[in-house]
Amino acid sequence: MPQGEGRSLPAFTRLAGGEMAERVKVFDWSRTPLGPREAWSPSLRLAVDMLMATNFPMALRWGPELILIYNDAYAPSLRERHPDALGRPFTQHSDAFRATLLGIHHDILSGESGGYALERMPLQVQREAGEARLAHFAVSYSPVPDQTAPTGIGGVLVSAVEITSAVETEKELRDTRARYDMALEAAGGVGAWEWDIKANRVYCDARYASLHQVDPAFATQGLPAQRFTPAVHDEDRERVRAIALAAMETGGEFADEYRLVQADGSVRWVAASGHCYLDADGQADRNAGVVFDITERKRMETELLEARLDRDIAMEAAGMGRWDHNPSTGQRYWDRRSCEMFGVPEPGPQDFDSFVALLHPDDVEPVKAAVAAATDPAGDGLINVEYRIVRPIDGALRWIEVFGRAYFERGACVRFVGVGSDVTERKEAARKLVSQEETLRLAIEAADVGTWDLDIKNDALTWSDRCYAMFGVAPGTPVVREDFYANLHRSDRDGVREALRRTLDGRIRADYDVEFRVIGREDGVERWLSAKGKAFFDADGKPVRMIGTTVNITDRKRAELHLRLLVNELNHRVKNSLATIQAIAGQTFHAARSLPAAQEAFTARIIALSEAHDVLTRENWEGADLLDVVDRLVALHGGEGRFVLDGPSVRLSPRPALSLSMALHELATNAVKYGALSRQGGQVTIAWSVDYSGVPRLALRWTESGGPPVVAPTRRGFGSRLIERGLASELSGEARIDFKPEGVECAITALLDC
Repeated sequence: MPQGEGRSLPAFTRLAGGEMAERVKVFDWSRTPLGPREAWSPSLRLAVDMLMATNFPMALRWGPELILIYNDAYAPSLRERHPDALGRPFTQHSDAFRATLLGIHHDILSGESGGYALERMPLQVQREAGEARLAHFAVSYSPVPDQTAPTGIGGVLVSAVEITSAVETEKELRDTRARYDMALEAAGGVGAWEWDIKANRVYCDARYASLHQVDPAFATQGLPAQRFTPAVHDEDRERVRAIALAAMETGGEFADEYRLVQADGSVRWVAASGHCYLDADGQADRNAGVVFDITERKRMETELLEARLDRDIAMEAAGMGRWDHNPSTGQRYWDRRSCEMFGVPEPGPQDFDSFVALLHPDDVEPVKAAVAAATDPAGDGLINVEYRIVRPIDGALRWIEVFGRAYFERGACVRFVGVGSDVTERKEAARKLVSQEETLRLAIEAADVGTWDLDIKNDALTWSDRCYAMFGVAPGTPVVREDFYANLHRSDRDGVREALRRTLDGRIRADYDVEFRVIGREDGVERWLSAKGKAFFDADGKPVRMIGTTVNITDRKRAELHLRLLVNELNHRVKNSLATIQAIAGQTFHAARSLPAAQEAFTARIIALSEAHDVLTRENWEGADLLDVVDRLVALHGGEGRFVLDGPSVRLSPRPALSLSMALHELATNAVKYGALSRQGGQVTIAWSVDYSGVPRLALRWTESGGPPVVAPTRRGFGSRLIERGLASELSGEARIDFKPEGVECAITALLDC
């Protein structure tokens, strides 16, 4: 820039140059209809130099082919076509682009038009800081004179004037207006008014006018205030007038809510808010404001009030109390019912510590933990806890259940609300139920009773653990009805199926009462079970469910079997005993003896038989020990001083025990009458042993000494025959009596049952 008179001129930004100037310089123009740069007309050269010298978006289309030349500022508008668009004819643009602008260019080149202007054309521009952004331009298409051209017009100069600021300002104004309208709509705004008090003219928008039953076409021109008052509800009109007059006296803000009657007879609630302005003399000059349609809010308030009344009634009927806590301010609210439940005067505890003091000591920490979790912003904000309190008013222990929710703002609990109810009776009932169930469980376990439940529709059988044990199945294993049948003893399946059929028959509905055997699926143990149950039917008489119990009666069945065997054994033994008594009687009462002697012998033998039975009875007729048999003999015939015993303990089965006892008693009776036990100093030695080398064999010897000399009898009596013949047969052995002068000896051998 030139300098003048010692002062430097302001520095201007260099405009010439840039990427496109260099591209134009090196471009092979000889390949285009324009020809080499040296052959360009002066007008074309000047136009290109001007184009490259400006930072404003400009382009030049030259010649009939409209060859494109553009500067750096114009390049972004070409987007992906840059830089290939340089030197290209207009025909290489899209059909839509050519259809839009080709006519404009031809009109200019032909001289028919002096140019065109297009407003608000958006283009991407490069700012000084290197930032690319969308700008708005007013684009003009101007002719470029050229004397060498046939029409005198060589090309079209495309220039742009940026109007971004004006466009953005206009857009901002539209957005502001739209936001205002949206805000009014969202807030329920229905209009605005301005009252020129001195002229008594009210100017308002269409919303305000329609709401007051005034024609909107006249409202903008101004109407007397009296024209708007008829729409105000009769019950509200005087109050609204008084508020308006008060504002006119003092100036300042005012607000009120009132009803407006619509043309169709419906009623709308509005909230009016405005300001009364006074003039320099303090006189009311202007009154302006807005009204909001609050009909929906009023409706919701009415419904909320009704809901609160319903809630209070429901809570009162349910015996529930309500509480509300604001942790940020420490404010607490308990309703009357809550205070009554906790036995405290209204308004209830005013801090957390006072509330904690009411809790049972064992529940303090759980309640604190529940409250902390509910008021933690990271949680779900819910609380449901049961705890005990000790009421100050009477010292009673009560159970309280609480439901509540916490509300949060910016990561902090701002409200904690809920309800509570006295559940003492419910807890006591639950405790009794648990106690009863535990008692029932213990009783069932003690009685070895299992429970079962058959879902007939789904064929699902539910067993208690006792049932699983009875059927020899692992607890928890899924079972169906066929699993039950599979465990039954083959001999009992038909009977059980028939009993079940009668129970599930809607016409019979018999009680299920059956005993059967099962073979444990996993342990293989046979058990006797007694099952009792009842079926339940739907309205159509079809069975839907069957429940019952099962008792393990294996021990009872075994006892019954054992008793039956004992009865059979008793019958057998009674018959044998009667036969024995009959034989004793037949052999004792014969003509060779006198009646007194026969009676005495018979009595002795019956006593001997009785003694043998006593020994066996003590052992439940399962056998006897030889020592017990001998001890009974010694006690009956003279005591230990008259007998010498020598032998081990030997277990005898019932039949040999009875026979051996009878034989020893017969020998003892003869010894008392005639042998060693008939004199003082006489003695009997009983010695026995058992040979276990093969089949166990008992050897017993009876030896008398110290008695009178023995004379062998001329004939064998019943006693000798009982011992030598009957005993040998009963014992599967041998018995022999020797009448030696020094004393009777008897040797007995017998096979022992293994």
